[in-house]
Amino acid sequence: MHDKILLIAAACYLVAVILLYLALTQRSDKKRLAAGCITFLGLVLHTWAEAQHWLIPASPHISLLNVMSLCALVTVAIPLGTYPLKNSLFNASLVALPISVLILVGEGIISAPELELAKTSLGMTVHIISSIIAFGVLSIASVYAMFVALIDHLLRTHSFNSLVRSLPALDTLEELLMLLIKVGFAVLTISLVTGLIFVDDLFGQHLGHKTLLSSFAWLIFAMLLWGRWKRGWRGRVAVRMTLAGIAILLLAYFGSKLILEIFLQRSWTI
Repeated sequence: MHDKILLIAAACYLVAVILLYLALTQRSDKKRLAAGCITFLGLVLHTWAEAQHWLIPASPHISLLNVMSLCALVTVAIPLGTYPLKNSLFNASLVALPISVLILVGEGIISAPELELAKTSLGMTVHIISSIIAFGVLSIASVYAMFVALIDHLLRTHSFNSLVRSLPALDTLEELLMLLIKVGFAVLTISLVTGLIFVDDLFGQHLGHKTLLSSFAWLIFAMLLWGRWKRGWRGRVAVRMTLAGIAILLLAYFGSKLILEIFLQRSWTI
């Protein structure tokens, strides 16, 4: 039932993004309203599916796809929640919805490795969940960063074609990008702090390299947020620093795991 609801929600998001694209290209308020309504329907179904996974079982299982789906829920809900506002971010759903469709379809049809939370202590559970959520949110932020780079390039080259006119405004995407980075940075901070407190032996459990690389990524995102606050960094600087941070996180989460399991025949332990 959970997987079927996810796929129906993904279908709603797909229809919504098509309507939103038509609304932006044709400047149609009616189609934009229809896109908002169908996005809301998909969001309700998406929330229902996630509630079935996380709230009903006594000891839910967690995988990267499960957490990415929660992150997708947030990235759809934020722009939709601003729909009635004067400075609405809803047009950024043109980016958020396709990403969410891919994640929901993946969660619905792919069997990913799972961890049963009941087998870990409360502190380690917080560390594991915050680590995956931080990676998920910042990964989605990196996709937004690539769209910011694309729109910035098209505007600099004066490519004012139908594609550019259909994309969300650069300021809208940048605002949502920085919001995602703030959320991801906060959760990454929780992940690093709980890891230092609750992991018994970082090096004995083969988590030292992961922690060190994650700390480097944390420093990059901290510098970006400071630069945005104090010096107004945006555009290419924000994009490059976002992509650099997520590249280091990818190396921390998957590169170190690949080296441990494939080359050294070892694994992380919790």
